Amino acid sequence: MIPGIISAILIGGLSWFLLPFFWRKRREARLARLCQTHGLIALTYDDGPGQTLTSKLITLLETRHVQASFFVLGKHAAARPEVIRDLVAHGHEVGHHTHDHSNAWKTAPWTMARDLAHGIRTVTGLGGAAHLFRPPYGKVTIAGLIQGYASGLTHAFWSVDTRDSWARRPTREVLDEIGAKGGGVVLMHDYDDYDAGGDGSSHEDHVLSLTGAIIDFARARGLKIVRFSEIETHAARPAAKLLKAYP
Repeated sequence: MIPGIISAILIGGLSWFLLPFFWRKRREARLARLCQTHGLIALTYDDGPGQTLTSKLITLLETRHVQASFFVLGKHAAARPEVIRDLVAHGHEVGHHTHDHSNAWKTAPWTMARDLAHGIRTVTGLGGAAHLFRPPYGKVTIAGLIQGYASGLTHAFWSVDTRDSWARRPTREVLDEIGAKGGGVVLMHDYDDYDAGGDGSSHEDHVLSLTGAIIDFARARGLKIVRFSEIETHAARPAAKLLKAYP
């Protein structure tokens, strides 16, 4: 009896984490495939809005005639509601990233459910999209999938991680990956309080510079920059013929 109980616990535990993990990997592969097929890049930013960086990004993106997707924390949105409204007014996509950035793999499911619901209420109340959700750290459980399905959420993962907030990659390396993949959903962060990189540049300066470099790269290679939700709208369209091959 005891071995059977232990087996049941192990199977249940593996299902709780592993099934959503493999589901996520399939979603990421599909995103990468769609971006490559249609020559798309989605600029996405997590954890904001920051005290200064998000507003600077709005200005930069406006001057470059580009729209992006921002997955904001409810607590930061509540502290800076005018920035959320500014994002919406400029045509950017504002999705959810929970209220307190809870890690679903380390948080009780009922606490995670409350955190997600709290973030959704805050952000939608400021004009954000009701359906678009990026799980903190990309972590999802069975409970999260059920809640997401019941709430009509689209889980917004990524295919190119710049690691700007924890182990910064050189800009050239990021551009090379985007080029090799023929596009992608690029993960960056627009919250200000992250450490400087090895070159001494601030997180804010790095993200602004990297954003500009990706835009230049996209235009040089004939890739189209879109908001995250627009990737799916390209799924039914004929494949793009890129203007320039890489490299």
